Amino acid sequence: MSIRYLIVEQYSKPPENLPEIVKEMATKFQLDTYLCRQRLIGRGITLLTKGKLEPLEKISLYLKEKKIIHWLIAPSKPGFVPAKIRSLQISPDQISFECQKKTVTFPREATILAIFAETTGELIDKSVKQLLNSHAYRGRDDVRHLEQHKINKTILQGKPVLDLYLLDEQKQITDAVRIFPGKFNPQGLGERASLSSKQNLQQILQLAEEYAGEFHLQTDFGLANLPGCSLRRDDPENHETIRQNLISLARYGWLMADMVRTGQTYATIESGEEENLGETIAATLIMQNPALAAEGQLEEVLPIAKEISTAINAATDETKNTETIPPDTAEHGLPAPPAAKSNAGWTKPGYWFGSAGAILFFVFIALAEVSDGEVLRAVSYHTIASGAVPLAIAMLMVWYGFYFLRMKRQIENTPTSKVRSVAMGMVEVKGQAVRSYALISPMSNTPCVYYRLTKYRRNQKQQWRVSSISSSDNVPFLLEDETGRVEIDPAGCRVSAGTKQEGLPGQVGLIRLDSGSDEKWVEEIIIDGTLVYVLGYAAVKKAQGPTMAEQKIAALRELKLNPQNMQQYDLDGDGKISTDEWDAARVAVEEKVLEESLLQQQARKKQEEHIIIGKKKGRPLIITETHSEDHLTSRYFYYSISLFIGAAVATGGSIYLLLNYLNN
Repeated sequence: MSIRYLIVEQYSKPPENLPEIVKEMATKFQLDTYLCRQRLIGRGITLLTKGKLEPLEKISLYLKEKKIIHWLIAPSKPGFVPAKIRSLQISPDQISFECQKKTVTFPREATILAIFAETTGELIDKSVKQLLNSHAYRGRDDVRHLEQHKINKTILQGKPVLDLYLLDEQKQITDAVRIFPGKFNPQGLGERASLSSKQNLQQILQLAEEYAGEFHLQTDFGLANLPGCSLRRDDPENHETIRQNLISLARYGWLMADMVRTGQTYATIESGEEENLGETIAATLIMQNPALAAEGQLEEVLPIAKEISTAINAATDETKNTETIPPDTAEHGLPAPPAAKSNAGWTKPGYWFGSAGAILFFVFIALAEVSDGEVLRAVSYHTIASGAVPLAIAMLMVWYGFYFLRMKRQIENTPTSKVRSVAMGMVEVKGQAVRSYALISPMSNTPCVYYRLTKYRRNQKQQWRVSSISSSDNVPFLLEDETGRVEIDPAGCRVSAGTKQEGLPGQVGLIRLDSGSDEKWVEEIIIDGTLVYVLGYAAVKKAQGPTMAEQKIAALRELKLNPQNMQQYDLDGDGKISTDEWDAARVAVEEKVLEESLLQQQARKKQEEHIIIGKKKGRPLIITETHSEDHLTSRYFYYSISLFIGAAVATGGSIYLLLNYLNN
């Protein structure tokens, strides 16, 4: 029995019932959950699955029930490759293409399928670049891609090919021609001809559309994830590579003709949504280097592709500048990160401790100067000789040892919660870190949810010294699992980032310790989409917006400024509002404001809109990249053991020094 293809039109944006659809397709039809999700989201068409007719018909019925556009086709084996044209002639009734061995005629009102393609991969490069760039500033739920006219422009700027297929009444291919720019005589175009070979190619495309009774245009070759239609990128100038790509282009054309003949199984998806790029990044990576699959390295590629494609759910409608999309000009993109909070230094405990320490230091220095250094030497001798310094170090080690033990117990005693079931108080959650703001790391320009940047400078002894430390702990982000999202406030947290890089802006990894540079930056980041563990205090967000009293005042002010509305409270009809009438109006307005407020409170909010996990005084806040909390607890256990051993050694040294001091 012949193999059938089930090809789907992807969703422009993930629908609310997507998890349900993916789960049912996995349980009912044994389809891979990850691949289903990736092949249902995006812009364009992609192969969902292939196999025998009977099981695919069942999947088709389910897709029809869920109103997903799809095609169930029996792919035709390409009967021939389009003939390369040398010239053409135009008449009112037809277009005649002169090829090497025959003449192909396209009559007026015929059904024409046009495949406008670029065969070097420029379109793939620009699409992926735009995806990554748009993702950086807009976030994964609002990624934009190239508009159709930009796709056409990119194809023309590369090495374009135009295939025209002539279809009969049953939509079967009867003939086809292939047109390369500069490889045909353009005189047959008449007034349409120009000095630009690529413009002449575009004129033929427009001419075919004008003459066609039914016209179908496809420009997704190299982007669509379809069997036998991949674009080789290993050596674009190699003759064999070019030949294989042209064969793939012919397979793509015949497959598109099969889809035209079959027709859509379901009508259009809801209008008004922006289009997305309908390809998985996994397919794009393999298209860029198909040798990976040939060399058996596919298992290494798929995890990388999965991470990228999970982070980038593609979308279209690119802005004018495809190189950079400033966050402040993005219509629906992520907002710019909030400015750092400027708390006064004197409000922080560290300010007072530091000030007290500085005062004691200057007093100590002053006494030393007055006594010609005798006091300083005496205090230093007795402090060290009596074992006070090792004892202080031991006490500090014991304090930190118990601190890490408390942290270990806190993690072990706090059960892991799903986001949807988070309770108020100390909670432990795991999930994917998702940006709330268009946060970009300052050194590597990586989309991230958190960064810490440490700047170093060399001193006169050529030793590195910290010159400044900055972080994004003022920028909240979201944690997402399969049940929902919750907001995380990283202010005052202990962060363990999984990515650490060294360099300077634009020179990541190029600055080495032995280089001649007097400055280096060390950047620690949690990349957008990374799996993180969070232990913190969950609380209800503080109410934002005007208070009830402010709402009442605003409503009364609006009422006063609207004479028509005021008339409804003029009960005696004298054209004036008396004191009693105003009191009645005020009561009515207050009741209305209260009713609207209650309705807003009753409306169900998203989890991230009313719950936040952050730091509470006396409680820890830990954010770390880890797949298991066991790694974290074992790390704290080893820290505490090491500190207790060090404290024991320091205490022994302190006792030894004290005994010697007393004996002397």
